Parts: sequence; C-alpha cells; structure tokens
Amino acid sequence: MAKVAFPLAAALLFGLVSVSHAIQGTATLYTTYNLTNSTLTSLHFSHYFHAKIHVLVRCVGGTNAVPNPCKGGTITVKIVDHCPGCNGTLDLSKEAFAAIGNPVAGKIVIDYNQVDILLVAAMLLGLVSTSHAIEGTATFYTVYTPSACYGFQDQGTMIAAASDGLWDGGRACGRMYTVRCVRGTNAVPNPCKGGQVTVKIVDRCPSPGCTSTLDLSQEAFNVIGNPDAGRIVVDYNQV
Repeated sequence: MAKVAFPLAAALLFGLVSVSHAIQGTATLYTTYNLTNSTLTSLHFSHYFHAKIHVLVRCVGGTNAVPNPCKGGTITVKIVDHCPGCNGTLDLSKEAFAAIGNPVAGKIVIDYNQVDILLVAAMLLGLVSTSHAIEGTATFYTVYTPSACYGFQDQGTMIAAASDGLWDGGRACGRMYTVRCVRGTNAVPNPCKGGQVTVKIVDRCPSPGCTSTLDLSQEAFNVIGNPDAGRIVVDYNQV
C-alpha cells in the first residue's frame, strides 16, 4: 500500500489529477460476492464506472425511522461489480456498510469522494512521489470517552489511540490513518479479513501499558482483523 503525494497545482495544470468534492448519495448493502474479492472493500456502483476505482464513503444520515443510522468515521471501498436497478448510489458489502452505518437501517445517506490520478504519467513528469506504508501493530479498546483529545465529545467509532511514537506531543489529535491488516502476531487462525479502514486519532495509548502502534476501536479493528487475535501486524499511512 502506498501513499501518494504531489504538487497539486502543477498536477492539475497538466490535467493529471482530478479531485471530486464530496457527493451526496445513498448506500444499501448486499451479502453475496465473489470470494476472490475482499468483502470489506467491495461495492456495486449504480453506474458502471471503471473497476478498481476507490471511493471514500461516510454516513451522514438515515433514510427511515431506524435510530442511530450512522456510526461515524469513513470506509474506503473498491468497485468490483455493477448494480443494475440499484436502490442506492452505492451497494456496499455488508461488512463495509457495518463499518459506517447500522445494518438494520438498510439504506443510509452518504457523502462519497473519488480522486482519480493518472499516476504513471504524473510520475514521468516528476509530479508524483510515493511513500510506502509503515508497518506496525494494532490492538483494540472498548471505552472511548473520555479521550485525551476530545474529552467526553463523541467522535464515532472509526477511531484510534496513538502510541507514544505517533502521539507527537498531542499534535496527533485529529490525524487520519488508513490501516490494513497484513498478518497475525500469534497462533490465532485467519487474523486478517482483508481491506482497510480509515480511523481518526482521538486518544493516547501511553507506554508502558500500550502494546501496539495503534490502539483501534473494537469496531475499527473488526473491519480489518479477527478480534480473537487481539493484536495484529498492520500497514498504516497518514491520509
């Protein structure tokens, strides 16, 4: 996994990068997919866009009377199929839907973004540089307030606590990280679920009690890993 950084103005000038502002739409969920694709990063699009496009999705509201339709946070999903006759803009995998919304709601209002980069051409012009993801470890916790960054303010469930190496004297508060499970740290089978999750730093995980680079919320951990594993090896990038 790589993080892409570039001089945006220059790239836009050459027409190499298109950035879309958040678009409002709706999301539903489905449960039958090709097992060769990650169920945590798959979705149907109501219009047939090019496969492998990645979209950042956030729940912003409900479409019915089901209480608490949104969980907070965002999820990055990948187009793997067409959804003809769809009832929503995006038909998310059940796991992706559950990362940002309440599955009981069935259909939610979302904001979604796509950034389309002609990476190869931009690299040839020297406009794009890539930095590889950093490897670390992740655990999970279950009590989210009060937090070192936001006190008793609810920040949703796609959140994490930063270890001392990432805390940066408190400047880590509000930073966003994309996290992907790469393998286990113990004998628990199938520690990774595939896909990735984007989390917001809301707390500190201080030494010596902290045993990982990122202490994810239980919900965020469950998106990418098997909670029975307790601790997993991850790749992470600041976004």
